[in-house]
Amino acid sequence: MKRSLVFGVLFLSTLTLVFNCSKTKDPVSANRNPGLSVHPEAFLEPGSADFHGKTIAANNWNLAVCQECHGTDYSGGIAENSCLTCHENSPEDCVVCHGGTDNITGAPPEDLAGNTDVSARGVGMHTIHLTESSLSTAIACQSCHVVPNTFNASGHIDSNLPVELTFSGLALTGGVNPAWDTNNLTCANSYCHGNWSLAKSESRSGFIYSEDNMTGNNASPIWTDATSAACGTCHGLPPNGHNPFALTACFTCHGTVIDANGTIIDSTKHINGMVNVFSMEYPMF
Repeated sequence: MKRSLVFGVLFLSTLTLVFNCSKTKDPVSANRNPGLSVHPEAFLEPGSADFHGKTIAANNWNLAVCQECHGTDYSGGIAENSCLTCHENSPEDCVVCHGGTDNITGAPPEDLAGNTDVSARGVGMHTIHLTESSLSTAIACQSCHVVPNTFNASGHIDSNLPVELTFSGLALTGGVNPAWDTNNLTCANSYCHGNWSLAKSESRSGFIYSEDNMTGNNASPIWTDATSAACGTCHGLPPNGHNPFALTACFTCHGTVIDANGTIIDSTKHINGMVNVFSMEYPMF
């Protein structure tokens, strides 16, 4: 009876040990010692080949491995060593991997390779699009990308580079079909860069037309060249099919948008999918 009892206790103890060790969230008790390091000495040094950011990137951005020891909220876990000492909010913040230099949205710069110059395809015109300017209000990220709700959302870290562009919202105004050329780094057929046509027969201001349709230039600006979308690139001054006028005369009809010097005074009324003429504002399509 004693042998059976001892055997039973040993069996249950062994089973319990195996079961507990199989839970990756419960490493061996030695890892509870905050003085014990399982990482290379330079794991926290950004310039080192052993920097943890590089290790995580090489592991397909699998932060679940970090959570095993540092907790699901990265506040310390069984390692009793918090990631939040350096990552103020969470290692899953957008700006940890990209963005945060010129804006706080998580969009580059920096890109995933650490580039900040607009000549890098991962940087390009992100800041110009996301910043209110004299020409327009900030363009939402969702206009060109599917924005993930969580770090692990499908199509985010499990998707290969280069990044996918999925146009929506303002870019599709008028039912157009924008196209991104990943080789030439150009964006074409978007409303934002002049892919639009306004029919005289449907206009409330037909007297201003010189042709049956007023059209934009349907420009294809280069993502890494800000000059390729300079004023007058996306539509003529005035647009094709519009009776000719000097730029300084535009305020006569578009006084809520532009002043007598030809300067835009309300960027919310430019590249907004609307027609702003006199005191009226109505959808272009």
